[in-house]
Amino acid sequence: MKPISISELLTWDPQLIEIEKSANQLPWSVENLRSCFAEGYQNFVAYDEVNHELLGFILIHQPIADEWTIMNVVVAAQSQRQGVGQQLVQHVCHLAQLNNADLFLEVRASNQPAIALYVKLGFNTLGKRKGYYPTASGDREDAIIMKKSQIKTG
Repeated sequence: MKPISISELLTWDPQLIEIEKSANQLPWSVENLRSCFAEGYQNFVAYDEVNHELLGFILIHQPIADEWTIMNVVVAAQSQRQGVGQQLVQHVCHLAQLNNADLFLEVRASNQPAIALYVKLGFNTLGKRKGYYPTASGDREDAIIMKKSQIKTG
């Protein structure tokens, strides 16, 4: 894995849209990304300290204290398959554990590498949303709904 630092991103950074566009055929819009910098969200970036480069980000919606949703995990195209996404998700899993918060996410059914990572990190499949995601061809793709439960204390 690439040595990186994970830090909280408190304000919008225009580099996020460039990373989003480099990594996705159907990227989120600037408006959608910016909307995740409102109350009830916590966001983190992966940063390469050596090359002074933003490598990826993860957006977390926290509507209630013990239920968090991973809204988006994105790693720049040139940094994929180097453990950056795993480090971002592990960081959030650790924070969720400290806060006794369950984690939820939706992932494209075709994104087998991400699904394998989530299973490795303790997520379980809850079900699917039929035709949830648009595809580049104009069709629709199912979303797999996953959850990582915490053992509640106190």
